[in-house]
This record gives sequence, C-alpha cells and structure tokens, in this order.
Amino acid sequence: MKKKTLPLLLAAALLLSGCGRKDEARFDAFAAELRERGDLVITAEVRAEQEDSTCSFTLRYADGADGGCVVEVIEPELIRGVRARVSADGTKLVYDSVAVDTGDDGGTGLSPMGALPLLVRALRNGSPDSVWKESGELAVRLVPEDDVDVTVLFDAEMTPQYAEIAHDGKAVLFIKIADFS
Repeated sequence: MKKKTLPLLLAAALLLSGCGRKDEARFDAFAAELRERGDLVITAEVRAEQEDSTCSFTLRYADGADGGCVVEVIEPELIRGVRARVSADGTKLVYDSVAVDTGDDGGTGLSPMGALPLLVRALRNGSPDSVWKESGELAVRLVPEDDVDVTVLFDAEMTPQYAEIAHDGKAVLFIKIADFS
C-alpha cells in the first residue's frame, strides 16, 4: 500500500509546484505590463485600522506625467477634492486651506493617503514572496520594503480586487478596489 501511495504523492507535489510557477509567471507578466503603463487609474475604498481608531476613505489614484502620482479624496464629502501629489521630491497636499494628516498614529509610517501609491509600487516592482490560490483566485504576497508586506487578491482576468498592507505582520490598511484601469 505504501509503495503505491508514494508515487501518487510525488506526482501531486510536482503538479502543485508547476501550478505555483504558472501563477507566479502570470503575476510577473501582469507586473511587467503595469511597469510599461503611465496611465493607471484606481478608485478604491481604503480603511486604516490602528490601535484605537479606524478611518475610511474612498480615494482615486492617477499616474502623473512627471512619473509620480496624484491621490484624491472622493469621500468623505467634507474633504472631497483634497489631493496628495507624490513625486520623487516628496509629497504635497493640495486644497485651499484644508490640511489632512498623512501620517499615522501607530508608528508604522503607513497612511491611507499613501496606501494606493505603495500598492502600485509593490505591484510594479515587488517580487512575489509567495503565490497561492484563495477561493479559486490568485493571491500574491509582495514585500516592497522592510517590515511592510502587501497581499493582493486578483480575479480570473488578473485584475486586483482587494489588498492588505501589513507592518511587522499586522494588517493596518485594507483596500477594496472598485476600479483598476
């Protein structure tokens, strides 16, 4: 009985490892295409959870002509239109006299306004740390910087649907993607 089981287990392991490489190749092709694009637009609900507070925003990300990007607040209505311009020389908030805190209270250095630029940077330049199937869809864990990892769930057409950004293994930003074009 053991002699028959071992070859079957080895065959299953080979098949599963081949699927992992195929899925990683699918992600690599997606990332390569994304690196070539300079016209990416994302609309997403971003929720930040810290030790003593939770806040939610609907944000719109758009690639900028200078190689940077612009993140605009869509909701809440009170601060609609506030924009963060992110470029190589820093981040600037733009909107009449309104100021929005882009930092965090948890000491992670992660904020809702920085979530979509970090997600895009991870998708374009991050190497997959692990790739697996979750509910039949592709999931990829990327590590764009020390102490930060980004887990992204894709649909069957390789469109990102959901992401979590974690600091030191604890998820602090949750991104539900409504539009990725």
